[in-house]
Amino acid sequence: MTAATGAALFEDDAALAAVLPGYRPRAGQAEMADAVARAIDESGRLVVEAGTGTGKTLAYLLPALASRRKVIVSTATRYLQTQLAEKDVPLAQTVLGRSAHTAVLKGRSNYLCLHRLELAETSGDLYLGPRLRKVREWAGRTKTGDIGEFGDPGDGDALWPRITSTTDNCLGTDCPLYDQCWVLHARREAQAADLVIANHYLLFADMTVREAGFGEVLPGADAIVLDEAHKLPDIAGRFFGQAVSSRQLRDLVRDGRAELEALGGDMPGLAARFDALGDSEGAFTESLGHGLGQGAMTQSWSEASSPEREAARDTLIEALGALDEALDPATDRSEGLKSVARRALDLRARLALVVAEDGERVSWIERRGASWIWHSTPLDVATPFARAVESTPSAWIFTSATLSVKDDLGYFCARLGLHDVESKILPSPFDYENNALLYSPQRMPAPSAANFDEAAVEEIVALINAAEGGAFVLCTSYRAVRRYGQALVEAGFEPLVQGQAPRASLLADFRTDTNAVLVATSSFWEGVDVRGHGLRLVVIDKLPFASPADPVLAARFEAMKSAGENPFMDYQLPQAVIMLKQGVGRLIRDAEDRGVLAICDPRLFTARYGGIIRASLPPMAITRSRSAACAFVDALASSAFETSSS
Repeated sequence: MTAATGAALFEDDAALAAVLPGYRPRAGQAEMADAVARAIDESGRLVVEAGTGTGKTLAYLLPALASRRKVIVSTATRYLQTQLAEKDVPLAQTVLGRSAHTAVLKGRSNYLCLHRLELAETSGDLYLGPRLRKVREWAGRTKTGDIGEFGDPGDGDALWPRITSTTDNCLGTDCPLYDQCWVLHARREAQAADLVIANHYLLFADMTVREAGFGEVLPGADAIVLDEAHKLPDIAGRFFGQAVSSRQLRDLVRDGRAELEALGGDMPGLAARFDALGDSEGAFTESLGHGLGQGAMTQSWSEASSPEREAARDTLIEALGALDEALDPATDRSEGLKSVARRALDLRARLALVVAEDGERVSWIERRGASWIWHSTPLDVATPFARAVESTPSAWIFTSATLSVKDDLGYFCARLGLHDVESKILPSPFDYENNALLYSPQRMPAPSAANFDEAAVEEIVALINAAEGGAFVLCTSYRAVRRYGQALVEAGFEPLVQGQAPRASLLADFRTDTNAVLVATSSFWEGVDVRGHGLRLVVIDKLPFASPADPVLAARFEAMKSAGENPFMDYQLPQAVIMLKQGVGRLIRDAEDRGVLAICDPRLFTARYGGIIRASLPPMAITRSRSAACAFVDALASSAFETSSS
């Protein structure tokens, strides 16, 4: 079989119809599959926007698996990795009538580290003790070491960093349990697999490791498919930059002290250096106060710096340097101390990089409670990304439902430095014109007006009353989530509000109640699939423009102005359009879905750029009348009631 063989299945769709009852041929799916097969066979570059319902996952999986070549599929989240591995790949294999060795590979923080588990067990931590015993029991059963089997590694639990490793604290081949390493096991599985399911964070980690000449994280591949590719530009900035965190410094001090105690505590001078670093890190954290600026959580160092903070920074740099030098002659005492010394050297080098500022990078601080991360982010990610792509002689396929702005892929390609690529925009096969209605209230105040929230609440309550629930209220800020959530409670509803429970629990509760109302922000704008009558109304409060106060964006905008570009039209607007399209995509997920999309922001019609935004959305009927929008969703609620009664 070849990639073209897999693509040909969409032309004679008997195999698909046999596996997928009710399967309907889609011209866009067949066209995408042909383009994917061509890219794989010719080691080409393909960028394809496949509108909701195109069936893009099968359109790339069937040619990829049929090609019998080594393929990496990278997606945006661990959840989507699981969906691919447990649902989509088995389905594709059934259609093809052949199996392929498939491996799921995640970042090292997703795998149990048996060495660090031992360290945690001997630490005497009374709070974690009972939970560590449960981890130990699970460790005897697991076949993958993936802590997702035990709990949610994304919930911020303090347990996870104690029982997983980082590139900083991993002992590598010096680890006494190296042969039992789950990260090593997962990477060996990936090396042997035909299809590797990774995520974008791991992909960029691999790119940066390769560029630095330090080996690789992912195996080599003949083809790399990047699904949910609209996320790539923002993730790229994080990985092509540098960062040092308070957690890394605190972990270094904790692990160093523990190692000295294990060696008998006979190096008081070195212990004093660890104490000095811990004190200087605490002093720097204290200097940041109760927030940066007026409660901001992020700020450029040039804006955040003050004489007190600069002095605390210098003391921190000196303490880390003194520790690094003091560790050097002591590394022969133990492998653990050697690892601590290696981490100290690395952190010293990175700290020197993040504090420096030049015209190509921005140095900025991010506060998270009593912790901080100091970043140095490149203003241009296109150049290093394009260099990484060109250095890898593989087929590169970029796909998402939301890549274009007004039927143009130029913005996406420019942000990643993609040139000489085949590009396609495949519209959704869904009947938006008849099944969806776009409502834009006619007399809404400006988004910055004091009475905007009050007017938005009035619209939201009226629409939800008409729809009898089944609604997402998607907000552009956590403040709006709290405000609208409380307003709905006061109006007699019992909304599900982001922050009240884990994301997965909120979605599960929403799906079990066809009249539920969910109020949420950014993480619910994408990657959420609720089909059928259960979601018939999506309300968006404001157009999702990124804040110009963001330190990276502010620096990037200044650079664009200096180059004669228009930051708003060339960057901020296209980015907002793609984010808005993600939110809009929550409404119609199936051919039979119907509903109303309400956008409360008046700029959709009053701003000069409103036409660009409207032209980028699916072709829905438009109304400015609240009564017409309410009548549309009221009819949906009534028809559902009649169906359930009969």
